[in-house]
Amino acid sequence: MAVLSTLNNWPFLKAFLDKYPKSLADLKKPRSIVRVIATFVFLNALRKFIITRYFDRLSHLPAGLFAFTYVFTGLGVYTGRSHYFLPKTHERYGKIVRVAPNIVSVADKDAIHEILVASDYPKSEIHEGLELYKQHSLFSSRNKDFHKNRRRLVAPAFGLQYLRSLEPIMADCIRILIQKIDEILQDPTSVQNGAKILPKGHINICSFMNRLSLDIIGETAFGESFHMVKDDNHPIPKQMAKSLKRSMQQTFNPWMRWLVPIDYSFIDFSVERVNVRRQAGEAGRRADLLQFLIDAQANERASGNGETGDEYADMIAGKLTDRAVQTEALVFLIAGSETSSTAITVALMYLVKHPKALRRLREELDQATASNPTGALPTYDQVRKLTYLTACINESMRLRPVAATGLPREVTEDTVMGGYNIPKGTIVLAQISQLHYNADYFPEPNNFFPERWIPEESPFPPIQDFTFYPFSAGTRNCVGKNFAMMAMRLILATILTTYDIEYVPRQREDYVQFITTAFATESYVIKMKKRVGA
Repeated sequence: MAVLSTLNNWPFLKAFLDKYPKSLADLKKPRSIVRVIATFVFLNALRKFIITRYFDRLSHLPAGLFAFTYVFTGLGVYTGRSHYFLPKTHERYGKIVRVAPNIVSVADKDAIHEILVASDYPKSEIHEGLELYKQHSLFSSRNKDFHKNRRRLVAPAFGLQYLRSLEPIMADCIRILIQKIDEILQDPTSVQNGAKILPKGHINICSFMNRLSLDIIGETAFGESFHMVKDDNHPIPKQMAKSLKRSMQQTFNPWMRWLVPIDYSFIDFSVERVNVRRQAGEAGRRADLLQFLIDAQANERASGNGETGDEYADMIAGKLTDRAVQTEALVFLIAGSETSSTAITVALMYLVKHPKALRRLREELDQATASNPTGALPTYDQVRKLTYLTACINESMRLRPVAATGLPREVTEDTVMGGYNIPKGTIVLAQISQLHYNADYFPEPNNFFPERWIPEESPFPPIQDFTFYPFSAGTRNCVGKNFAMMAMRLILATILTTYDIEYVPRQREDYVQFITTAFATESYVIKMKKRVGA
């Protein structure tokens, strides 16, 4: 109390100290307790700010006022809108910016190439919160040996030869979509399950692309459609989406683990599907990812390279244990549905807003499918090498990248990026969206201009290497990129050869990112009309 008496002589502290507890009796009063706690919280925050700003290992980096705490990073992740703040941060502080105590956001082309390709840094601890069964997977693992071994086993499932066997499955799902849209165009009240009834000819294409992607992934991963296009009432996809959103939020907001528990019971779906397939034996064989994994596991065991019985060692070695088969099939369902659906919706959004590009793409598709009988769907051989279709898809993914908030990696050794020393253990966010919107690499970066991807037609300089990362890069690039491109080409080609589509004004186009980007309203409406002869 002598210290308090001395400080009380300082005029600028007098008003505060007059109300501060000066005896043990005062400390028992609720208001005094609150003041003491508030003081300690404030002083601790001030201590962290001073150390982070001036004394710790990243203090030499440019940083915003809130980089000393994870609170604001957590808030951005919780709302799913970090990608709206990060560009402003880079605009103010430069290409290398500290955004949290141990997180550095990187928007420098050479540094991003170093992160993703040259040094090929592993994924960060952020991904550990997204593991299922506490099992490593191609999506979540930070262990390079595991990733190399598991990718070697799984990658053939996404090669062109195997993907061709999945085309009939995709085609069946797309046919069901066409039937459903035709039904709604004839009778708008046929929209089921309490969904909003839209004016005739208006279709919430965002909803249907989400549902179609889930049906395709369900069929190609597990040999079982969720029938989301038909009735949109299967519980697993919605429960899964909610749980994954919560798990991402909890990564930066640990307090949520106590207040908002996560329901992981959707995992049981994968366990059940694997068991049913095994019990069915040869009679239950399907041309899908689950069968591929089961066969790969059987081949490993037959060659003497199967599990050793040490569960942890087998996991790290990337062996296809029963748990691994269940996990990888489920991860494919998670990673493959929302990414493709959002990319297709975004492409359609830009096309209806740019009629000239839409007309040109339709002409290309009509020419490629001119020999098809009425009602026949485009085939992958017809569309996979179409120049303008690929250009439209690339331009859409440039403007709305799947990883809008950046790709987190962990630096494994002290290094230099953009002239700054980055110590080992730092999490770096490779801001690919900053490259996609950089006018030095993509002139008129805010404009949808597919011709920029066609060298002989583009008025701009050739697109530089290592400026476009729609599927990441390096050994950690998306193993399912060929599958995603196949689905996007087939679905876009089918919609545009079957329907005339038009822009509907005054809609929200903002988006959020938890695991991947998605429309904030889960809605984007376009006008659709059956084409003559389709």
